Amino acid sequence: MSTRFDWRDLELFVAAAEAGSIARAAERSHTVASAISKRLSDLEGALGVALLERHRRGISLTPAGEVLLGRARGLIEQARQLESEIRGFGAGMTGQVRLFANISAIVQFLPAALARFAEENPNLQIHLEEQVSSRVVQAVLEGTADIGIVSDLIQHPDLEQLPFRCDELVLLVPPGHALQNKRQLAFAEALDFPLIGLHASGALHAYLLRAAAEAGRELPLRIRVTSFDAVCAMVAAGLGVGVVPRMATTPYVASLGLVSLELTDPWAKRQLHLCRRLGQPLAPAVQRLYDHLLQDSHR
Repeated sequence: MSTRFDWRDLELFVAAAEAGSIARAAERSHTVASAISKRLSDLEGALGVALLERHRRGISLTPAGEVLLGRARGLIEQARQLESEIRGFGAGMTGQVRLFANISAIVQFLPAALARFAEENPNLQIHLEEQVSSRVVQAVLEGTADIGIVSDLIQHPDLEQLPFRCDELVLLVPPGHALQNKRQLAFAEALDFPLIGLHASGALHAYLLRAAAEAGRELPLRIRVTSFDAVCAMVAAGLGVGVVPRMATTPYVASLGLVSLELTDPWAKRQLHLCRRLGQPLAPAVQRLYDHLLQDSHR
């Protein structure tokens, strides 16, 4: 027997799962709760498995529901991207590329590279999204992203990774700091001072955690922010020290009078990689950007 459901069923399922309540999902979706409840029951019937556990105070997901939620989000995003891409052709667009990259690549290397590409390919649309490296790889393997740029060499049989650019991490300290006269140091020497951190799920945070563990210390996180310029601002305010890419923060270092110190740890010199899924030919527009970024990496 064939399974029948549509995108709206998946959208309502995701809305209910995220809201934790059919009533709240109805408000969010501008649909009456009884209609959502009926569609979710029909979806469970079509799939032959319970997706939700209904309680007096709301709903929770069954193991099958958890799996469907993860897949449904990806499918819905792909459907939206597909609609956007197809509509773009009506406006004169000749192709679209979905590029996911970590923040280091986006801040340091991609602005100039993509500007040159856009000048040569004015009718190609680039969808650029910032993600941590692990999510970039996942998106490439799932097809949510066409190509990606990561800071970790992640071994996977279906993934091709080629060197893109080199990224140097430095320690920033405010003027007058106890470490300011050191030209270079190991990160462990900074563990006596409060640290301004970034994404808990990012590669940089993992490096710092590992370095602290190897020194037999805990990471002295004081504040976690979401961007390198925010790290610079917090360091300038005297709230702590921060590890950032040198090229990404040079303008802030100069304008805020910060001191940039070279880190001697091996992980402070990172190789960024351009990645794509193996065994799957790239669309002409994607291939064009992929080749452009590889050529740009030699500049």
